[in-house]
Amino acid sequence: MILSPVPFRRARPWLPTLIGVFLTLPVLAQTGEATHLGAWLHTISNLEGPVALDFTPSGSLWVVEADGGRLSLFSSSGTPSTRLESKTPWLAPMGVAADTRLYVSDPARRRVMAIGVETWRDADTILQGPKGFCQPGALDAREGRLVVTDPLGGRVIVLHGSKRLELGAGLLSEPTGACLDDEGGIWISDAARARVEHFDPDGNHAGGFGDYGAFRGLLAAPSGIAWWNHRVFVADRDNHRISVHTEGGDLLYTVGMHAIWPREGEGLLHYPSALAVSQDGTRMAVAEPLDGRVQVFSRAMGAEPTIDPLRRTTPQAAAHYGPAIRAAGKWMLLVEPETQSVLLHDRRREEAPIELTSFGRRGHVLGRWAQPSGIWLDIETRMAWITDPSAGIMDQVLLRIDPTAPLNQHLGAAAWIRRVDLSALGHELGGVSVFHDPRPTAICRREDKTYVIDEANRCVLVIDQTGNCIKMLGAGVLLKPVDLCFDPVGTLWVSDAWQGRIVGLDPVSGKSRGNRGLGALRRPDGICSDAKGRIFVSDRAANRVLRFDSYGALDLSIGTEGLGPEGLLGPRGVSIGQNGNLTVVDHSNHRCMVFTPDGEFVRAYGSKLHVRPAMKPEVYDEQGKKR
Repeated sequence: MILSPVPFRRARPWLPTLIGVFLTLPVLAQTGEATHLGAWLHTISNLEGPVALDFTPSGSLWVVEADGGRLSLFSSSGTPSTRLESKTPWLAPMGVAADTRLYVSDPARRRVMAIGVETWRDADTILQGPKGFCQPGALDAREGRLVVTDPLGGRVIVLHGSKRLELGAGLLSEPTGACLDDEGGIWISDAARARVEHFDPDGNHAGGFGDYGAFRGLLAAPSGIAWWNHRVFVADRDNHRISVHTEGGDLLYTVGMHAIWPREGEGLLHYPSALAVSQDGTRMAVAEPLDGRVQVFSRAMGAEPTIDPLRRTTPQAAAHYGPAIRAAGKWMLLVEPETQSVLLHDRRREEAPIELTSFGRRGHVLGRWAQPSGIWLDIETRMAWITDPSAGIMDQVLLRIDPTAPLNQHLGAAAWIRRVDLSALGHELGGVSVFHDPRPTAICRREDKTYVIDEANRCVLVIDQTGNCIKMLGAGVLLKPVDLCFDPVGTLWVSDAWQGRIVGLDPVSGKSRGNRGLGALRRPDGICSDAKGRIFVSDRAANRVLRFDSYGALDLSIGTEGLGPEGLLGPRGVSIGQNGNLTVVDHSNHRCMVFTPDGEFVRAYGSKLHVRPAMKPEVYDEQGKKR
């Protein structure tokens, strides 16, 4: 069957029904009980990547703004009062816990520190890596007891005086949140496994609950957790809600629903990634990094909220694209993280590309992933490569599609060739001893070699045709490698988010070939090169793409925060097409943006609500609604 022009998004007949169920469900399921934390109180806005938060005993709120590299303190009314901002003592704060002292995790320097607010520059190191400790994340502290998650190491560390416990080895995959209960028990959210695990004060596994899914009571990438009065509060990130459970795992009620319209708030949530409950149980704070805000909720009686009747007919919320995008000739690959799948598109039409097929789903066998991340496409061999950092694997796929044939859907186009288990390579990589199992993310290929970013060991692994690691590049130079590409002269360029620069490496010797972007880039992410040797880098924190000429000079900035024709929000992957145009994964705006190499807007495609303000700005405002 020859395809006529169709929209970019593929049909998912089960999702509209499912979303409709969600939108008609009450936020609070019980009535008459004044202890439900679910009444929206206020929003703290204009934050730079809020990723962690904790209440003080007095009710003030500490917020970690990862993209701003600072900690901010807000009063109970949401008024800012204190800001701790410096690259000393931390470089990239990620977690915070308020006890007798303030504890802060800094994954860039692989350490956890304790500070006093008045003398915060004089930090005491509580925990230091890299041996036995990969990357500290979320924290919780209570009465001198400190819990530290290590999401890349798949473990949790508990410190109490001179005593140290390590939990979760062989059980946890990606512990993203932690909290302590009144009896010293430890509760952990595991995003990759969609589980909550419970450990007793001695570190013994005491049970858990959760399974992957979208229905109430199920979880999808639980990323934050809090405990209060024998209730477990879970930031159910990919389901856009807070789930409140008994300690046995029974669902009590949920808070929030998916924000459909761009920038919706006031109780509507968009990828909630962390939460905290005040010590008296009267307030709950929820961090939403993609929207740069924290929403604060107070107690409610549990009555059903008033449902906007328009929400019953509003189009379904579109999935996010990215982080990765790769183009080769007339084809393009995109990751769709919510469905754990990869989308193949044909770009022969001048309008939005046509989706030919999708492959992969959630799972752990060949052809299924928990977190597809890096992708690569070779049009000549019709091969695709996909990495999954949570499983430490890289899959090779044959795409059984004729690129010269007329446009046609190919539902069974993916033939699985093999899986390379990088975690099985052990701690000897390319002749270099490392501390941690590889976590492969971004990927590119050149001359029958595969170059893979290993975020756990902060390097680039060179993999030969047999699946063996023959070399390690960038060790000791990179802190947070995100993406990589080759320029026409053979230099390997790697974006480093925590150092705010891109680093050039010789792929043979591993020696540095210089760096670019210091002082101009804040959180560099996606990277690609065109035929002229110009480097394009997305800056996720600054909502723009920068272009560097072949000599390394910054000569162009593309985009600004917003939804219009030049609007970007949290841009991730970038790719150059065969016509020279630049495609940007506008991640937080649920769309892709296409620009000429000189930054002129060409088109947008993706979620209809988010595309309209770019394509027809004279008709639709920044909320996607008619003017």
